[in-house]
Amino acid sequence: MQLLKKFIFVVILGSLIVISCSDNKSNDGGGDSKDDLELLLTFDVAVSEPSGLAINTAGTVLYTVSDHTAQVYSLTTEGSVMQTFSYKGNDLEGVSTFKRNKLLLAEERTKELIEFDMTTGAFLKHRINYKNNDENSGLEGVAFAENLNAIFILNEKNPGKLIRLRSDFSVSVEYDLTFASDYSGIFYDNDLKELWIVSDQNRTLNKCTLKGVLIKNYSIKVTQAEGITIANNKIYVISDAEAKLYVYKKPQ
Repeated sequence: MQLLKKFIFVVILGSLIVISCSDNKSNDGGGDSKDDLELLLTFDVAVSEPSGLAINTAGTVLYTVSDHTAQVYSLTTEGSVMQTFSYKGNDLEGVSTFKRNKLLLAEERTKELIEFDMTTGAFLKHRINYKNNDENSGLEGVAFAENLNAIFILNEKNPGKLIRLRSDFSVSVEYDLTFASDYSGIFYDNDLKELWIVSDQNRTLNKCTLKGVLIKNYSIKVTQAEGITIANNKIYVISDAEAKLYVYKKPQ
């Protein structure tokens, strides 16, 4: 009888330990469910507070904007500044390649997308009509999906939103985002037909459906990551606070 009591006690104790471990994993956001991306290289970038990142179709030239100087820059894939463009913006936070040698630039406070022609310097502004609660936590990232003839933008937080635009820059649909504390950069993956969204506060890179549903998240040890782009099986992430370019291996 005494032996039976000891056996029951051991079984109950073991069950409590398993339950406790499970609770701890759920409380910390999934335990060790996030994978670390393989870091290949890091480079210094001579741009103050770079925010947003894009790359040309050949995968040879990067583009970034500065929310300090409000200017647009082209970079080598090693982070060296190649050109400072003529456009002078207002609180620039995002950039994407666009049609016919153009860039799309995101201005946070005014909720405007700028069509900027890199050849002529001409630009056209489009006010995006959506509601948010804080102009300083507004339009944060932009990604053009050429094969869909669609544009995806992010509202940073309060609330976090993924917004799909039509080709005329009108809002097609809005999706609430809930998988991170904020959303600071976005890239459309033409190969996967999916989105990659970076979170500054969570220090994660998140692979999502076109409706903003989380597929997989990856930990990145980057302070204030505010731009993401992908080419040639490499993921480029830019840090605003550090003015650094991080190059990761794209996971299979």
